[in-house]
Amino acid sequence: MNAPAQTHHSDIPSSQPLQPLHFPLWGSRLIEASAGTGKTWTIAALYLRLVLGHGAENGFIKPLMPPDILVMTFTRAATRELSDRIRARLIEAVQCFRGDAEPEVHDQFLRDLRDAYAPGTERDTAAWRLDMAAQCMDDAAIHTIDAWCQRMLREHAFDSGNLFDETLEADESQRQTEAAQDYWRQQCYPLSGEVLEEVLKVWPSVHALVKDMQSLLRENVPQGEGDLALGELVSKALQQQKDQLQRLSAGWADKAQKLEDWLDGQLANNRSAWNGTKLRSTFYKGWLQTLRQWAAAPDLDLEAALKTGAKRLIPAGLDEARKGDAPVDLPVESQELAELLMQLAAMPSFASQLRLHAAAHVQQRLLWIKRQAGTFGFADMLQRLDVALAGDNGPALRASILAQYPVALIDEFQDTSPLQYRLFDQIYRTADNGQDSALLLIGDPKQSIYGFRGADIYSYLQAREATAGRHYVLDTNFRSTHALVDAVNQWFVQAEDRAGEGAFMFRAGQRNPLPFEAVKANGRSEVLVQANQPVPALTIAWDEGADEPRAPLSNDAIRRRGAEFCASQIVQWLMDESAGFAKQGQPLQRIRPADIAVLVRTGKEAAAVRRALAKRSVASVYLSDQDSVFASSEAQDLLLWLRAVAAPLDGLAVRAGLATPLMGLSFDELAWLASDDEAFDARSEQLKELHSVWLRLGVLAMLRQTLYRLNLPARWLADMGGERRLTNYLHLAELLQSASAQLEGEQALIRWLATQIESPGATGDAQIVRLESDADLVKVVTVHKSKGLEYPVVCLPFGGSFRALDSKAAYLSLPVQGDDGPARELVLDYNTTQLAQADKERLREDLRLLYVALTRPRHALWMGLAPMKRGSKCVNERGAAGYLLAGDASQSIADWRASIEALKDRCAHIHVADLSPKLPMVQRYVPAQDLPDLQDAPQYTAEFDRRWGIGSFSSLTRAMAAPSLPVLAVAAISPAEDERQMQVDDAPTLDLDAVAALPMVAGARSTAAVWHRFMRGPVVGNFLHDQMEWLAGEGFALAAQDDPDGSEPMAARLLRRCERAGRKDQAADALQWLRAVVHQPLAPINVSLAQLGEQDALLAEMEFWLPAQRLSATRIDALCRQHILPGLPRPTLPERELHGMLMGFADLVFCHAGRYWVLDYKTNHLGTEAAAYTPDALAHAMLEHRYDVQAALYLLALHRLLKSRLRNAYDPAQHLGGALYFFMRGIDGEAGGMHVQPAPLDLLQALDELLSDSAETSQEVQP
Repeated sequence: MNAPAQTHHSDIPSSQPLQPLHFPLWGSRLIEASAGTGKTWTIAALYLRLVLGHGAENGFIKPLMPPDILVMTFTRAATRELSDRIRARLIEAVQCFRGDAEPEVHDQFLRDLRDAYAPGTERDTAAWRLDMAAQCMDDAAIHTIDAWCQRMLREHAFDSGNLFDETLEADESQRQTEAAQDYWRQQCYPLSGEVLEEVLKVWPSVHALVKDMQSLLRENVPQGEGDLALGELVSKALQQQKDQLQRLSAGWADKAQKLEDWLDGQLANNRSAWNGTKLRSTFYKGWLQTLRQWAAAPDLDLEAALKTGAKRLIPAGLDEARKGDAPVDLPVESQELAELLMQLAAMPSFASQLRLHAAAHVQQRLLWIKRQAGTFGFADMLQRLDVALAGDNGPALRASILAQYPVALIDEFQDTSPLQYRLFDQIYRTADNGQDSALLLIGDPKQSIYGFRGADIYSYLQAREATAGRHYVLDTNFRSTHALVDAVNQWFVQAEDRAGEGAFMFRAGQRNPLPFEAVKANGRSEVLVQANQPVPALTIAWDEGADEPRAPLSNDAIRRRGAEFCASQIVQWLMDESAGFAKQGQPLQRIRPADIAVLVRTGKEAAAVRRALAKRSVASVYLSDQDSVFASSEAQDLLLWLRAVAAPLDGLAVRAGLATPLMGLSFDELAWLASDDEAFDARSEQLKELHSVWLRLGVLAMLRQTLYRLNLPARWLADMGGERRLTNYLHLAELLQSASAQLEGEQALIRWLATQIESPGATGDAQIVRLESDADLVKVVTVHKSKGLEYPVVCLPFGGSFRALDSKAAYLSLPVQGDDGPARELVLDYNTTQLAQADKERLREDLRLLYVALTRPRHALWMGLAPMKRGSKCVNERGAAGYLLAGDASQSIADWRASIEALKDRCAHIHVADLSPKLPMVQRYVPAQDLPDLQDAPQYTAEFDRRWGIGSFSSLTRAMAAPSLPVLAVAAISPAEDERQMQVDDAPTLDLDAVAALPMVAGARSTAAVWHRFMRGPVVGNFLHDQMEWLAGEGFALAAQDDPDGSEPMAARLLRRCERAGRKDQAADALQWLRAVVHQPLAPINVSLAQLGEQDALLAEMEFWLPAQRLSATRIDALCRQHILPGLPRPTLPERELHGMLMGFADLVFCHAGRYWVLDYKTNHLGTEAAAYTPDALAHAMLEHRYDVQAALYLLALHRLLKSRLRNAYDPAQHLGGALYFFMRGIDGEAGGMHVQPAPLDLLQALDELLSDSAETSQEVQP
């Protein structure tokens, strides 16, 4: 039977509501300020009273000024907010006391404070004090705890023993890395053999050691085994382990045999008592043989080696294998095996000894490094002040600090660490409650969520005990509506009323140091409505998934479905014209994206929500207090950009920098840079200028010039996510500029950035990603980041999620009670009991984290819950929401749904929605002002030719090689694609035996000309075509001979082009070959390409488009057979029709001696020597690849072009030269590599007529 709720707190002195005008301002007092209860307002009110010396017996012994009143909190942002709020309150009070303004209607405190001073001199004097205090707020003692410690050590250097010339270093990660690397060099380098192998099992590399040490050094590391070296420690531990294993294994060969004999006897004489499936002789004999082998060579892995036998051979396993209830006397060896396995499991971990040794030595090395550098960290400040207060000069130091700050207000006290609280307690003596000083501790233990930063709820509980009888509460919520406060109260009241440990799991019997006390609500004047009805204060969206039968959902499924339903709910609110905030006498204010926050626990949850919102065109912004800007893609891109700017002549570095998403160049722009030397050189010059800016003005100036010169902000902001990119870029630029002040040169800064990217988020708040925009965006916020903030509407789509601790944890940090109060114990070798204790602490903090999440909204909370799967079980009770609903009891899916319904029945403001098994439809969000009037959709009535397309010579020959392929609509422009072997089946096979018989000479290189040994294939052909096209644009201006000084500009540019194309190794050969090609006299005109280039009579890559309606490929084939190399065999073109446009690119058109020629480069391989390139061989290649068809089409295009440009003066017999097919690998052959195809006028006339008349000659009309 459940105990009544009121008896749960009987051992706890009742807290009293805080009356700001009468609150005692002396001694030590604890103020519990629940979420939204006006904590900052209260601090400002008490500050006014301290300045005035107000309160008689409840006031401080004397009036104080801002430099005398110490106010401490935990972040710089909080100190700025507190300072601004206190200053504003002082100015408001001055105006009130002087009669210049009346207090607000609701501000009864200020009115009563003013009235406590009689009009005239008394009130004028009070106003003067308030005015003086407002004017000296710049000197107010409002600090973070770290800043205050630093100030105390500096101002009281003699009493604290602190050095004057030391420098605070906020980020110690680099020094920690250095200390760990020193340990690796000093302790690990000398090791070898078995000792080294054991060490490498713990840390496979120095990077693993650095990562492990950076984690462990955050904890209280116990000192290791004196000055024992790592090698000695490992050897000693190995010997101890071997000795212990020998003792444990003694006699087990005989015991295993006895156990086997007993089992054999049971199956022979008492088989009916055993389950034959669970106890088979083939199984246990193998297990016991393994046990005997282990006894001969014992190690720690016996349980793994025995596999199932480790459970079956012990008493519990044998009992499970029995049938019926007949008693069986088990052998003593079975129990001894169980004990042996437990003893092996309990043996101290070898890795733990090594890690403790390393942590202790790295910590000592770190202290030495910091002393040498004259630096100290934040943790050092706290420890030094603590040591100073406990030392011989402690009383003098305490008296000095008390005289300087007789009153201290500690804001967010629930986030203090044990060491921080010990500092305050040593100075202000919490338990003494003296009248000559005041220590006011203000916080909310229900919001103690920063355990990962060292905050310790047990420090708060210790202070609560020390201030027993002096507890005050702020019991009225001013943030949220009555309905929402009631709904949130019910979540925790039901757990507090239930028998057990209470809402926050601290109740033991009748004692509960952390009870939940429901707060009242002040309410709000506006109401969130939808369809003229109030929106439920708390909506629980229950999701049982889509599987039948119903089963718990995995983390991935919950993340995916929760994000989709949450995003759909947000779009529904935003698109509903009736959804908004209603206030008496004012028009409805539509709900906007900026009114909504989505709270998450992890980056994965945030990414899922943002993806779902982006699918619906809802812009969002992500706020986290853990994500490092160095973990962003912008950091990776910026690293490549810095490398490019630092080395503007390094082609690879420049290409890598320009290709980053950060630079925003399109694929077309990147391809252009790769193919156009001048464009690339222009970019290189731009980087040279930026490099000069970097050297002269610093990295920040260079990065800002990068923004300006490349027009990056405009590019980025045009896309979703552009604001995030720009913010990260500017943030990184600032961090780089700051780091450059301590580093020498560009390369040092580049290495620094690379190091930060390798270990992002090591330490320091400076690198936490910044808010990119305060525009009208949905805010996706981590629960930790949301603390202290509030939003009109909050979605908590993963309300039941949790991350349980398991045996994979590298270590545990468990709370213990030390001699000086609460402390933390580092546990590396933990057992199941300790792991369960740590997981219980995790659940306690999760409960406080859920409280923070539930108390962020002002009007409405949408909360997603689902049955969560771990293994095959539903484990909601291990999460905070599940614990509040039903305690630690495991339940079925139906029972969890019933628990939610029971919560709803307790409060009329809670609504439960069962989500659909199917994911919601994606509805895109369109802002109200952008919604266009919908018009009737026009009906499409036009008809078009569905067979129209674009064909080319390449598409025809490709179809010839593979007749099953269709003619492509648009052929890819790959000039050498037609050089593939047409008749694949006839390709000669490689005689491997013949190859093996060939003599191999080491280092031999072919003496054949470079064009015969150059690589082959269409890819190489395309590369050479690209270079010839570029050379044509440059007038083929390569010199005839190689310049031994290497000063020829064209040659240098060609080599760079080869390098950029990834052919650096073939660049010299390519240059030699192309130099020969451009200076080879061309038959039949006996003029080289270089000479033609000097005449400026070249047109490279002449493009042509010829209309073709139902053009028959068969008729083209027949005409070519009749007029080009008649009588010679060639492959047949497939029976296709070209309907649309016939297009192509001729490699080169030139004019010489009044005649126009079309020239095409071919890199076909016909043989390994010049003799293979005879005129007959060239003619055979022309026909094999059907270059006769290509030549006919090229000549027809040139014929039409000349007819168009020369008009009546055009005479084909006089002006049209023909087609030259330049087989570049045959330049030293009999024909000089040239096949000359004259222009057959009859063929051109027939093709012209065929193209012109194809529509009329067609018998079929295609719609």
